[in-house]
Amino acid sequence: MQIFYGGEKKADWDVGLTVDAMRLSPSLDAVVLVSGDGDFLPLVEYLKYNQGRQVEVMAFGHTSSAKLKEAADVFIDLSEDKNKFLIRDIRQTK
Repeated sequence: MQIFYGGEKKADWDVGLTVDAMRLSPSLDAVVLVSGDGDFLPLVEYLKYNQGRQVEVMAFGHTSSAKLKEAADVFIDLSEDKNKFLIRDIRQTK
């Protein structure tokens, strides 16, 4: 994780997640990716076509890569039930 001047934080874990998924794929039946980032398209294709794994993607549909949604065996749009998947800011309910 990088912490920038001013306190902003950024974690680039794409490569780590990809390596873990590839390393673990021989012992998995399915992989669930919770990201709509199109950078994961090669991973999804590798898992499906080289490893024969079921790949499900969960993400907010309007911000997800169209190609990633199309490549997934199953795409679950988190936008369909925002109350279930978004953390509510309790300060706004007061």
